[in-house]
Amino acid sequence: MKFARRFRWCLGAIMAAFLAACTSPTPAQVTPTHSAVSPSPTFEQTIGTLPAEEPVLPTPATPPIEERLSSTTQYIFDVVLDYDRKALDVYQTITYTNTLQHTIEELPILIPPAYQRGVFSLNAASIDQTAVGSNIRIRNAQLNFKLEQPLESGQQVEIQLGYQLQLPKGPRSLGYTNRQLLLNDWYPFIPPYQMDVGWIINSPGRVGEHLVYPLSDFDLNLCLLSSNKDLVIAASTPLADQQDNCLVYIQQDARNISLAISPYYQVFTIENDDVTINSYMFPEHAGLGMRSAALALQAWETFTDLFGDNQRGFLSIVETDIFDGYEADGLILLSDWYYQTADPSPQNYFELLVVHETAHQWFYAYVHNDQANEPWLDEALSTYCELLYYELHHPDLVNWWWRFRVNRYAPEGNVDATIYTYRQFRPYVDAVYLRGALFLQELRDEMGDDAFFEGLWHYVQSSDPESITTAEDFFNAMMAVSKADLIPIITEFFQ
Repeated sequence: MKFARRFRWCLGAIMAAFLAACTSPTPAQVTPTHSAVSPSPTFEQTIGTLPAEEPVLPTPATPPIEERLSSTTQYIFDVVLDYDRKALDVYQTITYTNTLQHTIEELPILIPPAYQRGVFSLNAASIDQTAVGSNIRIRNAQLNFKLEQPLESGQQVEIQLGYQLQLPKGPRSLGYTNRQLLLNDWYPFIPPYQMDVGWIINSPGRVGEHLVYPLSDFDLNLCLLSSNKDLVIAASTPLADQQDNCLVYIQQDARNISLAISPYYQVFTIENDDVTINSYMFPEHAGLGMRSAALALQAWETFTDLFGDNQRGFLSIVETDIFDGYEADGLILLSDWYYQTADPSPQNYFELLVVHETAHQWFYAYVHNDQANEPWLDEALSTYCELLYYELHHPDLVNWWWRFRVNRYAPEGNVDATIYTYRQFRPYVDAVYLRGALFLQELRDEMGDDAFFEGLWHYVQSSDPESITTAEDFFNAMMAVSKADLIPIITEFFQ
């Protein structure tokens, strides 16, 4: 544990230096201005400046990850986030169990923030508390740890990393603007391993997402430094504990852990017995706060009926300065453009995208796929979920949905295109999202509703959350419940 003690001592020194410049007023509460509701934020949502003494990290509400018996990869983060400097100091522990039937001699770790120049700086690394020297190499946003002793099947290894993040300015899912800070795809992680394929490591494309996350457990201990006393945190999991301005987030059996932070967010909450949904809005769109939360809840209930329970039970919807939508496990980001163009009717991208991104909690978070090489498995299905939602809740707008969402673009291309097939967003969306929706409709017409929905249910419920699903899994699920010959339709839409 020498490495951990040294790093924590340095962490405390860094925090003390930052604290010397901070004031310590009482944290303020942010009260939404929406007149129809009064969902006052709790300590889970609002924090203030740190007190003028060194904070103590809270004790997690559940046993520490290292005390749990699990073969799932486990991540522990001790983070100091300086909101004013837009910088993070991170000490990260990864506990990895070899669940494969063969030994591992080299362990890859992907570092998404390293794709942006000047964002990621590695300060120290160790394996099982032994400092790493010449047996580590960094290339293409990836660390390759050559293990001193091969990791046998069933054995564990613990990796410690100390690093800094200096966030870039700009409307992106990892970065900041004048009114918010976004932390998505922000930490190093071990990619999943697929038989006959190996480690799933994809390069970024011009369009779409390329990262594939295995199911993991997360403990995040976050201390936040800021001269602004009104910061609000949107997270992909509920707050587990808080001491002053140090917070603990615990997320188990998830793809990733994500955060969004702003002094301007107003928070609206709605829930049922299955899920709690928080909607984080900029003040100018506070009137849409409860509407977005209610839409997501209605979509959640709809997809629960169609595809079965989703054990996550928590979702944050965050208005952002990014250009489109973005899904994480337990958190979705929506461009402020969707809020600006919303009207009281359901005939707009605002309602469509809330529904679409909620569907990703099934087709991305619950049933995970290779988003770079088979993006249709999450994007086409989430797009078609929009139609399923409108069929149930706005049946008079089904024809409008087809005209507005699909047919006006006269989409072309193969549904099974990868993110590397196209260099521009529009033809990629036309092929994968829109032609994907057309494919699913033809499949439904050929199979009939009963078999089609039984096939979707079977596809979702038979998926192994710890595995990466493929097109073969989807086709097998549909063919297992249908007597129709589906090959001609597949051949028409797939290369």
